Amino acid sequence: MNYDNINDIFSAGITNMTCLLQDSNNYDGGTLTVSGADFFTFLGKAVPYIYAHGDSYWGIGSDATHLKVDNRDTRMRSLYREEGTLYSYYRFLKIRWEGWSHYNASGADYQLKYDLLFWDTGDISLHMISVPVQCYDGGFGFSADKNYTFTKPDAASPDITFQYYADSKTFEVKYTPIDLLVPFKLLIKDGDGKLYTVENQIINEELSETADVLVGLEETEVNALLFKKYGFAKMPEWNLIKGLILPSVLSWSDSRAFPLNAVITGTPPKQYIECMADLSDGTVIGIKALNAEYEGEITVQYSYDGETFTDETPMADFLTMNLDELYARLLEAKTITFRFWLAGDATLTSFIMNYRNGDDDDAQGNNKNRTY
Repeated sequence: MNYDNINDIFSAGITNMTCLLQDSNNYDGGTLTVSGADFFTFLGKAVPYIYAHGDSYWGIGSDATHLKVDNRDTRMRSLYREEGTLYSYYRFLKIRWEGWSHYNASGADYQLKYDLLFWDTGDISLHMISVPVQCYDGGFGFSADKNYTFTKPDAASPDITFQYYADSKTFEVKYTPIDLLVPFKLLIKDGDGKLYTVENQIINEELSETADVLVGLEETEVNALLFKKYGFAKMPEWNLIKGLILPSVLSWSDSRAFPLNAVITGTPPKQYIECMADLSDGTVIGIKALNAEYEGEITVQYSYDGETFTDETPMADFLTMNLDELYARLLEAKTITFRFWLAGDATLTSFIMNYRNGDDDDAQGNNKNRTY
């Protein structure tokens, strides 16, 4: 799964994750071996396995104590795993640990839940989901090239990043989400070659509301400097560019090649069912009834010349309209073209116009039915 924002990875929860342990009530002091990822290395060494312990500590590449997160006599309930990408560029392994901060308690005050992300850059992210109220007094520490201490995260500051420096094979502890450089810049070009960027601008100063706005550029030459100066870093919403003629999205990167992913949804124009009623026969002097067998949402339009149609009217309202008025507006050709639109799974089985012929007000009259 690809994500365009670090927060989207956390807010996705377990939606895209594989469950390795489900609702265990007694996974206390044991260890689960989780497959690593070929793109993640720890201190420059491959990590075929990561070891998740019921007492909330982790072995990275070996069954040791490399990372402690409230390490005490906790109890693991569930464990999940996911591999994904950020910006279609950075790869990560996400593991979620869920359980309780006390081996013999399972109330809300003891709930302990967090995500660990292992990046292809060698960095490691810790993001707390649920911080326990009780028994949040265990060990916190990170052992790599040396032992690192860090203040335990809480609800107000849930993120810790262990940033890796490959040259020195050392880490730095930061109390923020990981900050990875967006690896690309985007510009938009229309069919006439005009270039655009997207800016987030204030649209309501009183409410401090902002929105993405399409902004035209005076420059016409596409080069790296233009992308660096004006490029933006997120695929534009369709509503922003749908008014352009033949819009295209241009991408640029000064690092390795990467795929540019976009979710494209096509909505076809409305499809109509049309039929024509011919009332030109000399015996027809009016319309006696309209009936339809249908289900769901259906709208009706009609036209006397086959070109100019009325506004859409719900079928139920159309069937009860003034029939004398409908007939009175006939042109010389005395035809009416009906246009039906069926929403979703709606069905139209039949549409019947009952003509009036002479003085036939009773049911035995000389009516003519036309079924469409």
